Amino acid sequence: MPTPRTAFPQVEEHEATGALAEAYTSMRGTLRVPWVMFAARCMARFGDYVPAAWEAARPVFGTVGLERASDEIRALAALPEPPPRVEVPDDVRAAVRALHYGNAKYLLLITAWSEGLHGRSSGGHDDGSWDTTALPGGAPADMPELTLVDPRTAGDDVLTLLDRIVDDHLHHGPASDFRVLAAWPEHLAALHHQVLAPVVRTVDYDLRARDLLHRARAIVGAFPTPAGLSPAQAGEVVDDTQRAALVAMLSMFQRFILDVTMDTTRLAQALDGPEEGLRSPYPTTSGKL
Repeated sequence: MPTPRTAFPQVEEHEATGALAEAYTSMRGTLRVPWVMFAARCMARFGDYVPAAWEAARPVFGTVGLERASDEIRALAALPEPPPRVEVPDDVRAAVRALHYGNAKYLLLITAWSEGLHGRSSGGHDDGSWDTTALPGGAPADMPELTLVDPRTAGDDVLTLLDRIVDDHLHHGPASDFRVLAAWPEHLAALHHQVLAPVVRTVDYDLRARDLLHRARAIVGAFPTPAGLSPAQAGEVVDDTQRAALVAMLSMFQRFILDVTMDTTRLAQALDGPEEGLRSPYPTTSGKL
């Protein structure tokens, strides 16, 4: 029998109701991705912060400018030495591409929310250079739906694999990406062993995370409108204790999303080639409503 596990406290997508469910749906549609990020699911336990923070971010995150900025993040997320090539089934490759596409956007979203709640700029310095053209809503037609394996019900072999990945990264729980790929545990194990484990927490890895954060903060500062709630704005939807917890959580997830963005970029390079892995897997602006 599998060993029972307690998941890191969060509100899963199927558990969300009311304004939170609407925010989750809007987030997926606006970002054109098939999942809601781990950070949002965890922060959803704190008052109405997530719906309010997403409402602030939504106007910027549905634009062509954001799509171009996320392209820049993907190109910067690669380590100096490319990974070995790995062959996987098409459904695994498709899942990696979807995750690779979405993580660059979620990195910018977490950065905007973190900058705002720390009292720094999350945008609002419009010089006219940001392309505010709206993207069509909904994920690209060829993007797969993603299912996250539930650690509370997964088998011991999957839990052992996820624990190894979490420990290697020094994270607090398994990223959505690895919960998705855990549906193919033998392929996830091979990808982690061959592609990620040799580089995670190396000097090059940590230096690239620093560079990526610096660039993400610069991009966020150039947003035409603020995409994160200020401390005062957050105080309208959460109490002081919740706001302090959110600051700590965003600080934790800021490093977390840097790691995961670099990881999926490296996986994309391993599956599609060192140059292809730096580009958006969905370069068009077509979407399904």
